[in-house]
Amino acid sequence: MSIRALGVHRTRVPLRWRDLDHQGHVYHGTVLTLLDEARTRWLRTAIGVEHPDAYVVARIEIDYQQEILMDHDVAEISIGISRLGHSSIRTAESLTLPGGEQAARAEVVVVMWDQKAHCSRALTADERARAEAVARA
Repeated sequence: MSIRALGVHRTRVPLRWRDLDHQGHVYHGTVLTLLDEARTRWLRTAIGVEHPDAYVVARIEIDYQQEILMDHDVAEISIGISRLGHSSIRTAESLTLPGGEQAARAEVVVVMWDQKAHCSRALTADERARAEAVARA
């Protein structure tokens, strides 16, 4: 799982005191939330998915590589496309600390969703064109 050097969206997210577990680390479940916040923004701005109910997360795999502490203050999340399907986008995501150390990496499969029919849907022509442009960049 790798993130391309080009065509990668980067978002800085602040770390909050409520994110910490009893050991003083950012709680592992909170990493999911931080990645989700960045991915939701990325899907809207880069791919044109206007509403979070227009997709579902079908799969997520995270490798936690080092502790994330409140002292880090902020993290940078990078998102790139590793595979584009008929109705899905597989992303490669990374959470990096201010010193440049990668603290977590994730692979996520996002499936476009038809809210009324309660099933997957194909990427629209616009979503596909935008995703292909991001993947090529």
